[in-house]
Amino acid sequence: MNGSQPPQTPKIPNTSRVTPPKLEDYRIPVSPGYALPEDRHIMSAPELGGESAILAEFDAAARSDHFSIALQKIIRCRENVVPALLDRLESDEVATSKKAAIALGYLRSPLAITPLIEATKNPHRQICWQAASALSWIGSTEAISALISLLHHPSIQVQAAAAKALGRASLPAVSPLVDALKYSDDIVKVHAAHSLGQISSPLAVTSLIESLKHGSKSVRFEAAWALGQIKSPLSAHPLASLLTENDISVQSQAVQALKNIGIPAIAPVAQMLKNPSSHTRSVAARTLGQIGMEEVVPLLAKVLKEDEYAYVRCDAAAALGEIGTHDAVFYLSQSLKDPDRSVRNAVERALAHINSPEAQEILHSHRHTIAIPSYSVSNLRDFGDESDFTTIQC
Repeated sequence: MNGSQPPQTPKIPNTSRVTPPKLEDYRIPVSPGYALPEDRHIMSAPELGGESAILAEFDAAARSDHFSIALQKIIRCRENVVPALLDRLESDEVATSKKAAIALGYLRSPLAITPLIEATKNPHRQICWQAASALSWIGSTEAISALISLLHHPSIQVQAAAAKALGRASLPAVSPLVDALKYSDDIVKVHAAHSLGQISSPLAVTSLIESLKHGSKSVRFEAAWALGQIKSPLSAHPLASLLTENDISVQSQAVQALKNIGIPAIAPVAQMLKNPSSHTRSVAARTLGQIGMEEVVPLLAKVLKEDEYAYVRCDAAAALGEIGTHDAVFYLSQSLKDPDRSVRNAVERALAHINSPEAQEILHSHRHTIAIPSYSVSNLRDFGDESDFTTIQC
């Protein structure tokens, strides 16, 4: 019998232990665009069934909610699904190729850039909007450069898709978008103006101001919106000129833009209170109320007291009601005896809208006081009191 020791089983070194999965392995990358739930950062374990099952669900998704779920599974799939999606991007079925373009944008793979550029260039495939958006989500220098070059594509549809997608770009896109705003078709100008508002560069202010005079109300609307996003004081006067715009949507957008600009917008609007046109004064009063700053209260109080037209005084009262400061309540209380009934009613509504204890007290006193020549008659009887007496105050 051999006296040698039996061989020992080698020990497994500690370094060979299985590393547990990390939470960040199951997080969806943040991408703009298609509908994902608010809790999109919280993920579960990888989906059962593997790549084939996930792609089958993706292909079958026809409704937006089903597609959103399938898209989430594509994004967190542990396998490389980019080649399969690139195949679907070339599909003759428009719905399939559109979904593939969106998914490739979320995955942000550099391999998808060239196929997406080719898909964007072909308007007949009807996926240029989705492909352009996907390039903007990828957001690399190559992708953005491709979108900028597409602003000169022969197809207006492709130009518009590129202009819309460049809203997710930054300063490099400003100058090309400004050129598109000046020289392109109206539909391209609409998207270029909106994208310039999204980028919010002061470099675009001058061109956007020029677009406020454009013949298309859609271009004027988007230019006003963009200027409201940039908030440049230089645009206050041009925006104020839109307050008498015939189209109510453009006028409303100009008001919102002036509200965003704030204090620098007060002077040009206040100047309109001196306009000979009662309609212009009325619009200016309403706009100052929507701007909603305490500095405009004395201006509106002057209109409420002195304007010759009752409907202009009504608008001034409503504007003071929107502002609702202590001074606004005081000036409104002074007009409760306005000779015009419509103005008195407007003042009451404004005080009710403010609804502060001070405003409530003024309204209560006014509603329980009956005015007769040389007297103020207060009906003090409570509804639950059967007594009948009236106090007359000289």
